[in-house]
Amino acid sequence: MNSRIRELRKILNLNQKDFAQKIGLKQGAISYMEKNGSTITEQNIKNICSQFNVNEKWLRTGFGDIFIENEKKYDELFNIFEKLSPVLQDYLIKTAKDLLDIQEKKSIK
Repeated sequence: MNSRIRELRKILNLNQKDFAQKIGLKQGAISYMEKNGSTITEQNIKNICSQFNVNEKWLRTGFGDIFIENEKKYDELFNIFEKLSPVLQDYLIKTAKDLLDIQEKKSIK
C-alpha cells in the first residue's frame, strides 16, 4: 500500500506537503506512509479514498481502478432514475440508447 500512496500522489501531481494538507496531515506523515513496511491507519485510508475519490480496494490490494468516478456517476444516475416516473424512466432509457447510437456512428466514421 505504501508504494500505491506514492503512486497516487504522483498521479495527482502533488508534493507530500500538499497531499498531506488535503487529508489533514503533515508532510512527515505522508513521508512515513510512503516508506515500505510502514503501517497506515484505517482513518488515513478512509481519508485518502474520500478526498481523492480513490477505490479503497485498489489502495489496499492494487486490484481494480484507481479512481471511483464511474461508481459515483452510476450512483448518481440510478438515484435520479429511481425518482423519475415510469414514463420518464422509459424516456431516459430511449434517450440513452439514441446517444449510444450517435456515438457508435461517429466512431465508425
